[in-house]
Amino acid sequence: MFASSSRSHRIQPRRRLAAFAAAAVIRIAAAGSALAAALAPPASLAAEVTVRPDLYSRTNGLKRLFPPRSLAGTEGVKAADSDAYTSLEAFPANPDGGTNPAVLRIEGAIEKGDAEKVKRALEDWTYYPLVVSFDSPGGVFAEAFRIAEALRYDIEGQDPRIAGLIVLAGDECLSACAVAFAASVDRVHTDTGDNRFIQRGGRLGFHMPYIPDGADTSGAGARDMLGLGYDVAAEMVGLLQDSANPPELFLRMLRHRTATSFYVLESDLEAWRMGFTPVTAAGEVSEIGPAGLDTDAIGMLCNLGLAAGPIRMSGAEDEFTNFQPILSEGASSADLPLLTQLMSAGDRSFDITGGWFSCQVRVDDASRVGIGIWRGNAGCEGASDKEPGAICAAPPTAVDTVSNFFLAEAYSCRDNAILPETFTEDTRPKIKRDVYLRDAPGRNGQVVTTLSAGSEITVTGCRVTADDQGVWYAVSRAGTRGWVSARFVGGHAETFADRGERFAIDPPEDEAAQQ
Repeated sequence: MFASSSRSHRIQPRRRLAAFAAAAVIRIAAAGSALAAALAPPASLAAEVTVRPDLYSRTNGLKRLFPPRSLAGTEGVKAADSDAYTSLEAFPANPDGGTNPAVLRIEGAIEKGDAEKVKRALEDWTYYPLVVSFDSPGGVFAEAFRIAEALRYDIEGQDPRIAGLIVLAGDECLSACAVAFAASVDRVHTDTGDNRFIQRGGRLGFHMPYIPDGADTSGAGARDMLGLGYDVAAEMVGLLQDSANPPELFLRMLRHRTATSFYVLESDLEAWRMGFTPVTAAGEVSEIGPAGLDTDAIGMLCNLGLAAGPIRMSGAEDEFTNFQPILSEGASSADLPLLTQLMSAGDRSFDITGGWFSCQVRVDDASRVGIGIWRGNAGCEGASDKEPGAICAAPPTAVDTVSNFFLAEAYSCRDNAILPETFTEDTRPKIKRDVYLRDAPGRNGQVVTTLSAGSEITVTGCRVTADDQGVWYAVSRAGTRGWVSARFVGGHAETFADRGERFAIDPPEDEAAQQ
């Protein structure tokens, strides 16, 4: 990626954003002082654009919580490289040609002229590579598009200097800042994946341009205010058409139309679904192992990868695709085979049928687990009955490395809490197979007792750990409390088999994003 430090032009320079920004500035001026005051902060709060070598250590070694999302992956085409496992590394540890890395820090409210500051900073090649860090409450939307144009001019070049963009832990990027962050995406090199990172503890917040209370909404000013909103909406649609983000991002953004209402993304599955890349410190992320994974758990991983991933689906494909095995009458999840049992014959890659799609689970020589999903029900061709959830040995294909955080989302564990509706009165949690109850999460916890298969338990919390199990549930039974690997617990109501239901635009109590 960093072949040399010589400056080069983008492969196909784009002028659409710049033209839009110029038109938007004209509209802002025409709309009068009320709108300008709403969108342009006081000069004393203008953004500072600085090069910070001291901050680079905060980005070095970060890892992805979820697999990379490639812009070329929306159609669900089976990957050609059968040996590939995707990497969880966010930035290359030792980029080629990187001699003096630094962070380009954009901090403070965005106002007219800030894009020129960014351009000047990028013209100085003292530091290479650069990670662009945003911390801003927002500002002028037109200038945000200019900033994105300046950053993309480098990002889409043949020898990009910018390694990625990030909202660091403790920082916020809101309003116009979020638009600049989202628009600074590489739409030329579509095989490189997303480079817009949100570190755990950082926040990205979207809303539409708004008319401030008390503004004059009569005459030409009102028309120009409305026109600005249309122009911003049109530009966002243009960005989403290139598959950098799903249309759902814009639909959710449209719901927030005041100064204090935002669609907020943090470093979790929701940000990944919207096309961004959650990251955290390397020591918190681990590759999971196969021990204790059964075909039920594999089905949930495949369902989650499809439902939350970038592949476009019709309503019918969404409704009738399910990778979880169908239990025969009288059987329970305890009767399902373990992945390690399937591997005992020497096979290390297995296809799972899903209806409209296929999924593969693979385990490499280092016991790293990966999954890959593609359009078409071509798996298990020799099976006499290709029911959804059927699993069979198959030649390997490219897969995404499964992290502990991805497994945690499959087990509905986020921020040390079980997500609502994970278990219900009709689907109560039970122990699948005999398992040790430990006094702390992880294999190093001391054994308290053994919980027998079929035991009903209460799940009170969870923890993501950096061991091979990845996720542990806090449970209680008959007054005894402790921790068990989530892989040994069944009875989940949420299986991620329906994207439209699980991630509906207007779920019953969706008020997350208010600030």
